[in-house]
Amino acid sequence: MAQWMQYTIFLTAVLRVWSSAETSRRLEFTEAQVYLRQFGYLDTPLNPEAQRDPSERAMKVALSLFQRVSGLPVTGNLDRATLLKMRQPRCGVEDPFNQKSLKYRRFGGFWRKKNLTYRVYSYTPDMGKTATQTAIRSAFKYWSDVTPLIFKEINYGPADIQISFHKRDGCPSPFDGPGHVLAHAEAPPSGIVHFDEDEFWTEGKYYGSNLRIVAAHEIGHALGLGHSQYSSALMAAHYTGYQANFRLHIDDIRGIQAIYGKRLSSTTTADDIYAVTYPTTMAPFPRSEMLDPCTAKLDAILLGPSRKTYAFSGDYVWTITNMGHNSPVKISLLWKGLPGNLNAAVYSPRTNKTYFFKDIGDALGDG
Repeated sequence: MAQWMQYTIFLTAVLRVWSSAETSRRLEFTEAQVYLRQFGYLDTPLNPEAQRDPSERAMKVALSLFQRVSGLPVTGNLDRATLLKMRQPRCGVEDPFNQKSLKYRRFGGFWRKKNLTYRVYSYTPDMGKTATQTAIRSAFKYWSDVTPLIFKEINYGPADIQISFHKRDGCPSPFDGPGHVLAHAEAPPSGIVHFDEDEFWTEGKYYGSNLRIVAAHEIGHALGLGHSQYSSALMAAHYTGYQANFRLHIDDIRGIQAIYGKRLSSTTTADDIYAVTYPTTMAPFPRSEMLDPCTAKLDAILLGPSRKTYAFSGDYVWTITNMGHNSPVKISLLWKGLPGNLNAAVYSPRTNKTYFFKDIGDALGDG
């Protein structure tokens, strides 16, 4: 009898351990699914209520791609190293890599002018106003050192790049509290850059999150760069910590110069960074003609990459994300040579191409 009791107790303990391990494994698998969907490795269903678990093959492909771009052994399995990598602090922007080359990636549009303004709407109390301004100014300098771009900080009025700090639901695209997502940004022509105020922001310290380096990364997005596969690149998705003598990786330089070209002079002066000559090539939208997105007649709606929605009306387009929408800009500024008054637009995730249709009503009528 005593032996039977001991066997029963042992079996119960084994079952409890197995059940606990199985529950933990399911939770980790769910955590990985959420991560892979959030950062673009798994497709997100259009109807969240109808969301189902991805197929085993889709999950394996997504895990393999994540492991590949993270420098991990490519197994397609959710091992401990993969899960720990997913839990590292990182940028909140998706990782829409080119699965063939995985090199630097364009992120949305780009600025069609060389003189850009930026405005810091709020400051982190971790560092104070002056130190925050200095860190962000230094972050812009990384990019002006290698391109013809000139940045000017303004204290009032609309700016091309808008910078602010937010906590959790205080941001239109809510942050997740301390750790994990440090900041996020929007591509041109939006130029929004948000930092998570729940992080501990520092400069010149090996603890906390270095504002200068994280800001330089997010500014890269605001200039049109996506994430890089190289873990030592500034535009890598994951934050690797403070570096005393930080420099741009060659992939960062090649990426930004592919968009804006090389810097002509070999040195950067204060005037190059903080002075601005307002361009005439991209005039502001005439206030008398300002379109109201709530009342304008829309010609087409496009659900594009990186969860962006584009609304077309006549010759103009709005970029809409969960952070809001920007002012309308000429369609030809985002898609060179594309005419207005479209009939339809569609994005194919399979080919990573966008297709536009014009005068299809006439074509259908003739057919």
